[in-house]
Parts: sequence; structure tokens; C-alpha cells
Amino acid sequence: MSGGTDAARRPSAEAASCWRSYRSDVSVALLAGGLSTRMGEDKAFAPFLGGTLLEWMRDRVAPLFSHAFVVARDPGRFHSLGLPVVTDALPEIGSAVGIYTAVLAAPTERVLCVACDMPFLTPRLLRELAVRSEGYDVFVPRHGEYLQPLCAVYGKGTLDAYLAFIRAGGRRIFDIYPDLRTGYLDLDDGRHGDPEHLFLNVNTPAELTAARERLAAEGPPWFMALRPAIRAFMVTTPLPTVSFIGKKKSGKTTVVLGVVGELRRRGYRVAVLKHDTHGFEIDVPGTDSYRFRELGAEVVGISSPDKYVWQVTVEEEPALGELVRQIREPVDLVITEGFKKQDAPKIEVSRRARSTELVSTPDELIGITSDQTFPDYPVPQFELGDSRGLADLIEERILGQV
Repeated sequence: MSGGTDAARRPSAEAASCWRSYRSDVSVALLAGGLSTRMGEDKAFAPFLGGTLLEWMRDRVAPLFSHAFVVARDPGRFHSLGLPVVTDALPEIGSAVGIYTAVLAAPTERVLCVACDMPFLTPRLLRELAVRSEGYDVFVPRHGEYLQPLCAVYGKGTLDAYLAFIRAGGRRIFDIYPDLRTGYLDLDDGRHGDPEHLFLNVNTPAELTAARERLAAEGPPWFMALRPAIRAFMVTTPLPTVSFIGKKKSGKTTVVLGVVGELRRRGYRVAVLKHDTHGFEIDVPGTDSYRFRELGAEVVGISSPDKYVWQVTVEEEPALGELVRQIREPVDLVITEGFKKQDAPKIEVSRRARSTELVSTPDELIGITSDQTFPDYPVPQFELGDSRGLADLIEERILGQV
């Protein structure tokens, strides 16, 4: 593994600023009100990679924005999704009604409207749409002669125009673009990949099967060498995640500290989650919050001007993927220490003085950092303390897969 990293791949201070600002200026609406006539069932609830198609879209899209919601004709079916659900605001049928409803309901001046049947959309594309939409009534992807109105940003300034359009029996969403301040994200340069792939939507059972197979089979050789459960975790978990694991007292914390410091120097925003198999106590006996919890409050929080924390009492520890989904702050990466039994991709930390064996199998690992070598493990191996090399690995194999 090379020690250098292409500086062009690191987020600039300007990019980081854009990331923070658009999370509050733009919300996202998942449009789930289609009739699904060609699917034969409601496509939003079609089985898809361990969940439903709508759950896949939720996990890919919602964490990117400070506010996400669903627009549907029958809201009662969607409450288990864990997002607010808005009922179509008009009795007419059509995609324009979903967009009008999303813009009307959005708590922000602009809302990114995304159809629930586009499983190949990337966070990078959605980020660019959100950042560059300021100043427009509509900001829409364009490739060749084709527009993508069901993956576009709409502002409050479109409300009157779309209401009149719907009342007049209008059908094609883009017919009134010329009457609005419309901007275009041109995709013909290929920087976001093949537009035909990006905007592939799922309308039939055959297309649903093809999408499942395509997502399951995509990836470089090192990715395909991981066990299927880990590959599934990587494509369904909304934030890039890697776990540092190893035997007790192998030096995991020291390694994680070094890697977090290196990634922060490169401009990344990092979340760190430590696993404690024995239970923990972060509150202080005698404090008000401690007394609230002692009396049986299931959720107790404390907030100050520079930080806040929630303590949640659970009967069973949530899976790692669920814990990651609860992170609402704008981070680029989640690093965990521990969670060796979970399905996240792993980097094992090993010291000869502790053991000459690893706790992981090769199909769990993307790398090893150790003062010894393991010839039977065909993954990149780094010396202990090589924070730059490990950060390069994470950029390539974790952040590079976003």
C-alpha cells in the first residue's frame, strides 16, 4: 500500500463548509406515491437487499440531510419507516402532485425530491445537487436531451406554478421548467459515472431482480473477496464505516487515535464509536440526570452550548448498522473500536507480545496493522503506527466506495 494520497480526493475547507451549510438549507423528500402498475405490487415495499426498496433509499439518502420525509398517498403504511410521512396535498394523481406536496411540506426553502425507485443514486451526486441549487427554483440533472425531474431540487417559488399546472391537467413535470428559474447539472462529462446507470429506476419484477443482482455483484476484487454479509453492510449502511478490532490490550485505541488524527488533518469529519462488552457508566451519581435515570426514565439527555448526549436504556444492544443510522451530524466516516462480531469491514490490530494469531478470518478484513506478518492473509498489511498508510487504505476502500 502506498503511503501517499491524491490531494484531489481530500475535502477542501470550502467543500466542508458547503457540506455543513446545505444540510440545513435543503431537506429531502422520498416520493412513494406511485401506482406501481407494472410491478404488480407497491414497489416501495418490494424486498431489496435485506429490507425493502424504500428502506434502501432511506438509508442511502436520509442521513445526508438534516430533515427527511416521505410523500405518499396512503401514509398509514409508512409509519414504521421512522421518517415523517406527508399525505398528497391534492386529489389529482401524478408525480407533479408529489413534488408540489414535498415543496409545500418542506421546512426548508428548497427540497430535493427523489423517487423511491432509484437505488443507484450516489451521495456525491445528491450532495452536488443540493449545494449548487441555491438561487434556482428548480435544479435538475441533465444528460444529453434527458432530464431527471424525480431527482431534482425544487424551491418554494415553484408552488404557484405547479398548482396551476396540476389544476390545468398538466402531466410532464418539466413542461413548466422554461417558466421558472431552472438550473442544470450537466452529467455528460462522466464525473458521476454513467447517467443511464445512476438514474436506472425499478418498474417491473425483472428490473427489481436485475438491480439486486447488479448491486450484489458490483465491486473490485478485494470487495468481492469479503463475505456477503460484510458486502451487504457496506452497501446498505448510510455512512462509510470501518471497525478496528483485535485482542484485548493489542493497542487498538492507540492505532485509532493515530488514524483519526491523520484523517482530521486531511479534512474529514469523523465519528468514533467504542464498543464495551461489559457495560459502562458515563453519568455521575447524584447529578440530576443520574437521578432521572435511576427513577426509570428510558431516555435521559443533557445539553450545553458546546455538546449534548442522550442516554438510552435498552433491553438488547442495537446492531452496529442501526447505531450508525442514528448519527445525524454531518460526518464523512464512522470508525469503531471493537464490534468484532458485527458485519462491518475490519482492520485488525495485532501485537506479537499479545498473540501470534488473529481473531478474524481473511474474508472479514480490509487490512492488518501489526509488528508481525501474516502470509496467509491476502490483505494489505501495515506496521504499527503507520497512520498515514491506514488512512490511505480507508480512503481507497471505505471512503472510495461511497
